[in-house]
Amino acid sequence: MSGSELTLGAVLAHLEEQEREIAAQAEATRGRIAELTAQLEEFDRVAEEVHITRKTLLALPDPSPPTLPAA
Repeated sequence: MSGSELTLGAVLAHLEEQEREIAAQAEATRGRIAELTAQLEEFDRVAEEVHITRKTLLALPDPSPPTLPAA
């Protein structure tokens, strides 16, 4: 067995380290997804408010033109 060959223990240790790193990345990604989901929900809520406001304004009767005072 040469010095460049890895022992089973070394391979398992390396795989364990990779597993920990991947788990940490996955957890960080889950956190980011939660943040983005909250932002998306807020955007959806505000967009719905704007839609309702626009719809309400369109339903209002047209204002009558101003009357000019008699000269």
